[in-house]
Amino acid sequence: MSLACLLLLILAGRSSSATLAGDPAAGKAIFERKGGCLNCHSIDNRGENRGGSLGPELSDVGVMRTLEALRLAITDPDAEIRSEYWTITVLTNRGDRIRGIRLNEDDFSIQLRDAEGNPRSFLKDNLKSVLRELRSLMPSYASRLSVQEIDNLVAYLSSLKGPVVRPKETIPRTIAPISERLDWLTRPDRDADERPNVVLDALQIPEGAAVADVGAGAGYFTWRLAQRVGSKGRVIAVEVQQKMLDLIKQDLAMRRIQNVELVLGNERDPRLPEGALDLVLLANAYHEFSHPAAMMAAIRRSLKPGGRVAVLEYRKEDAYTPIEELHKMTLEDVRSEIESMALETEQVLQILPIQHLVIFTKVGQRPGYQADALPSRLADK
Repeated sequence: MSLACLLLLILAGRSSSATLAGDPAAGKAIFERKGGCLNCHSIDNRGENRGGSLGPELSDVGVMRTLEALRLAITDPDAEIRSEYWTITVLTNRGDRIRGIRLNEDDFSIQLRDAEGNPRSFLKDNLKSVLRELRSLMPSYASRLSVQEIDNLVAYLSSLKGPVVRPKETIPRTIAPISERLDWLTRPDRDADERPNVVLDALQIPEGAAVADVGAGAGYFTWRLAQRVGSKGRVIAVEVQQKMLDLIKQDLAMRRIQNVELVLGNERDPRLPEGALDLVLLANAYHEFSHPAAMMAAIRRSLKPGGRVAVLEYRKEDAYTPIEELHKMTLEDVRSEIESMALETEQVLQILPIQHLVIFTKVGQRPGYQADALPSRLADK
């Protein structure tokens, strides 16, 4: 069994506070040789298309899982495991015992992928028993690898951010109109849909941080951000609609919050200070940018070294998301568009019921992107 059989199954946790201490090149050697991971996992990064099919595909595991989640999957693979990856053992009427993971099952049959990666199908009438165990097929590697080897492996896995996804030229995305519906922005069930405290917990915003809420709307996240950064922190709420800023001002006064600056931006410039911000939050706002390249360039300039941009967008992939199609985006579109603007995906956190949460940094452009390669629908005239 390979070294990291459940890496994509660990539930996405909070943004990693761990430091990256390992050597990715040494970790790659462990993954391919000592760990034997390619026997079960495939990596289709940069067109390599290598490996087996028993375990999850790992091309983008570095953005789908935090450092802590990667380490936990290696050292304690049973810690958090989804039911579809439980170990299944079937005992046939002839006495054969086969272990694997379930592929499919109905009242009459069960299909497994056995420990060697082979698909197997059984009629239940031909089985003496089916045992389901809440554990992984892989053992813990906590004692099989040294601390440094685990660090190296985590460093390699964290570097797997998927192949470059280029923005589509042939199917342009229509820019959504700016939201003006106060009934939607202030609806009573918004917390259940969007889980703001879960989002802010995941972002791990320290006290004293400088944060911007761009496209703040009626201030849904603004006051929450102000509480997180504390009296020594700073929040800039940016809107292109003065009436929204007026609503935020009233709400802040009612809550006695004084560490928020209100800024009237425009469609090309959020008017943020350069090199001053630890985090910029775009909560359901990016898809409304009529000049996304200019806006994201200004946002990028506003970040401190190591600063982050957190993007929330309603999932277009889901059949049910209670908002108009123009106000939804696929994860592929979010990443491909924003990565083409000299920002890099740091983490994709799948922790919300109807939204993507993607964190970007200005570490540098992904290999294969050119700043002048923006499609006409995103580039500013």
